[in-house]
Amino acid sequence: MKKVLIFLFALVTLAACKKDSEKGEVSPKDPASAVAGTYKLSSFAYEVNGESVVTYKTLPVTQKGVTVSASADMQKTSDGAVSLVLLLKATGEDDRELDLGEYEVKANGANYGLYSDGGSQIAEITAGKLVFEASGTSDGDKVEIRFAGKK
Repeated sequence: MKKVLIFLFALVTLAACKKDSEKGEVSPKDPASAVAGTYKLSSFAYEVNGESVVTYKTLPVTQKGVTVSASADMQKTSDGAVSLVLLLKATGEDDRELDLGEYEVKANGANYGLYSDGGSQIAEITAGKLVFEASGTSDGDKVEIRFAGKK
């Protein structure tokens, strides 16, 4: 009987232990590594002074035999920062690159944010989905760019 009680005590003790897989989300030591990669864009909008220059609610899209697609490439530049470059493609035309600069990356649990030099959050990355929205001025014009994509 004594052996059975010792066995049951050991079994209960082992069963009560929390497994590693049950632990909460742990942010990686380097958020820039977690978000780096290529994101295939599903939408894209570019406005100047409040007027749409280019808007694609769905990407890729084919119109009059021309297929338009886009991607966002994030490269780690340091432990807490990434550079962001957009690549826009259209059948029969040269690819266009748009360098959006470098951003600080901060983790919030399983989510990440991209932050401008001024500290404003301009993008959120959740479960591999990127949503970006930023505005600024260029040559005296107010410019706004928005896009979404998935890794």
